[in-house]
Amino acid sequence: MGSGIGGLSTLLYLSETNRYHTGNLSICLISKASLAQTNTNWAQGGIAAVNDIGDNFEKHINDTLVAGCFTNNKKIVDKVIHAAPGLINDLMHWGTSFDKKNTNEFDLVKEGGHSDARIWHKEDQTGKAIQDALINSIQALQNITIIEYATVVSAKQLSNNIFSLNVVDTNSNAFTSVQCSKLVLATGGLGMLYEKSTNQQIASGDGIYLASQLGAIIENLSFIQFHPTGLYEKGQIAYLISEALRGAGAILRNEKGEAFMYKYDKRLELAPRDIVARAIVEEIASQKMPYVFLDTTPIDSEVFNTHFPAIKRECFLRLGLNIEKDFIPIIPVQHYSCGGVKVDEFGETCITGLFAIGEMASTGLHGANRLASNSLLEAIAFAKFATAKLAEPMLASTPIENFHDKPILKKIDRNIVQQIMSKYAGIVKSKKGLAAALNELSIIKNTAPFVDEFNLNDFTSNCILEVAILLIQNALSQSSNQGVFYNIDLV
Repeated sequence: MGSGIGGLSTLLYLSETNRYHTGNLSICLISKASLAQTNTNWAQGGIAAVNDIGDNFEKHINDTLVAGCFTNNKKIVDKVIHAAPGLINDLMHWGTSFDKKNTNEFDLVKEGGHSDARIWHKEDQTGKAIQDALINSIQALQNITIIEYATVVSAKQLSNNIFSLNVVDTNSNAFTSVQCSKLVLATGGLGMLYEKSTNQQIASGDGIYLASQLGAIIENLSFIQFHPTGLYEKGQIAYLISEALRGAGAILRNEKGEAFMYKYDKRLELAPRDIVARAIVEEIASQKMPYVFLDTTPIDSEVFNTHFPAIKRECFLRLGLNIEKDFIPIIPVQHYSCGGVKVDEFGETCITGLFAIGEMASTGLHGANRLASNSLLEAIAFAKFATAKLAEPMLASTPIENFHDKPILKKIDRNIVQQIMSKYAGIVKSKKGLAAALNELSIIKNTAPFVDEFNLNDFTSNCILEVAILLIQNALSQSSNQGVFYNIDLV
């Protein structure tokens, strides 16, 4: 399930196995929208991997641990970081191109939290470059079933360990059943739990909801990373202003035009995202404007045109700004889920045969805060790690025809859920606020009327509510502040 870098690279790695080549492995990919409509497609900055002379694995490992407040799983961090250069080669093998300098060397850049330039990118549309290459690579594969515009609304593991999925066609609302011996959830983020997010609208936490229904462990779901620099404008989807701009020399300024990061961290604009986001929130609280500015005028014009053409274009189209001369109004917005479905070093959950890959998984790589550009890396890394276990033969078993009842849904106003989450489960939280959120969400769940006729919109709203409750419950269980999690009542 899922057609971002996690889902597509899993499929491609499986297509390279002996079992697939001998015709003993069939693969079905289910995509909620089109194959290209994913958070991967919107990823601007890039993917982190050591390459340059002077950089090394230990530096990347240490940067990852520092960002994650040393709550990361060190074994997983070591495994992923050491695998990273080979994963870059895999991406290039599948057709991804990365920017090069005039010297024909790869043009690696630096982002917040990184001690060296190790971000591989394609202008400021790296995710799209990867997404397009992976989609092109799967087109020629045989024995692959691709189902687009389809949502899995329930999943059961039968007595013979076969998974039976209830799938609804987006256009016709028709139900079909899909059965598999192994199930990979790669459904991405949960941005639609909040009023403003950098996520696609399909990112509603479906995979986390289904994994929970199947009995998987959900951990640290309240470790939500807010990107410091979302473009300030109307609309639920916030356009992301890449961290790489700060790496190139952009400066954060308050309403008076004053640089302020020196008050919060010696790394200034290149501090980890949680520190920068909280600094911006504090500045906004002390001024009249509901936003601060990103001053990109120190950046050379040639750098804009070669590295940030899409951001330059979007800022002009959306707000009429020439970012070579004008400041960009920005606010922190919901961006990434560092926790999620707990998996082992091969991406498998506590449920045999159930895997979670990408943003929806909690692998231990990120700890309490994700280091910039480690997300695309994590997804492809665990796709590769999972392949050996996914390709293992299952004991022979006969699939059981299994009829799923349609999910029982309630009429939920997701806008109210999003308002509650944004108010109480944002960058700064409190015990009182979290308790109020849980109470309000519980009342909504318990008092909402049942839906007479199934429809996908209501399913998504129910899913958002259920995952929101899981997130608040997890937030209330946290006993200390670390990384992206900050409760004013805790130390």
